[in-house]
Amino acid sequence: MEESELKDILLTLVEPNRNSRTDHVPADVNGWRFPSGGGGVGGDDNNIIEDQYQQPVCFWTGVTCDPIDGSITGLNLGKGFYANTLLGISDPSQEAGDEGENQQSNRALVVEQYDYEIDLHKKRHIGSSSSARAENRRTAAESISPTFSSSIGKLTSLRFLDLSSNQLQGSIPKSVLRLPNLEILDVSSNDLEGTFPHFQSEALRVVDLSKNRFHGRLNDKLFGHPDIGPYTAPYLFPLVKFDISHNGFNGTIPLSGTSGFYNSDSKREESLQNLQYFDLGYNLFSGTIPNNF
Repeated sequence: MEESELKDILLTLVEPNRNSRTDHVPADVNGWRFPSGGGGVGGDDNNIIEDQYQQPVCFWTGVTCDPIDGSITGLNLGKGFYANTLLGISDPSQEAGDEGENQQSNRALVVEQYDYEIDLHKKRHIGSSSSARAENRRTAAESISPTFSSSIGKLTSLRFLDLSSNQLQGSIPKSVLRLPNLEILDVSSNDLEGTFPHFQSEALRVVDLSKNRFHGRLNDKLFGHPDIGPYTAPYLFPLVKFDISHNGFNGTIPLSGTSGFYNSDSKREESLQNLQYFDLGYNLFSGTIPNNF
């Protein structure tokens, strides 16, 4: 992919800055500016922005490239860097002082509960009344919070994606779920929603969806076993970390069998040799803990 194409893809992430009359991006951040003529900034600032745009994309802050072919292999935009630094969106938890420091944990206590039999949708409030205030602050911030850009899915060489703590809303785009080489995905501590996403990469080692608003039952075939499905999701075998805690997932944990996870290639149960961290806490699961664990 040409350098100009890569820049066009990355700049879709900061599209709100295109017509801004000020440069939201701090001076110590490389790249992430539109070329001159793409915004309302003028004078010396315009020259600075043009110089930043001309920086090779592999030198842009938060971007990692393959040293051989120059393809983008990593986007490290987590810990609020995308929303706070690149887009200039303030962090509500910092603005709210001591009360805001607990916003993430309070919001995690307001989970969505779905009753599929009678199609009811209702809120379940757990914990102190401060969770309601956290939800009100979240609602007020919705108008300025960013969404998950589907353009990231065009970076087919991407192996590492960190968008944690960026106030992201909506769902994970299908184009991102189809990334064939993705190894690490961290979208924790956002406002993402939807059912459990189906990843197509068989190289995934880290999946962190914690502290969002995902909901619903886990598909019976997610972990897989001959009794409940034909295979284990391929990405589970190289998995090192799997964290879906602090969401609204419900139903039972879809595991059957006694010793491990079914491998369709060897046609037998195997343990997840690489797994080091597995967290399903703070959801609405019921039933028992399967023997596989």
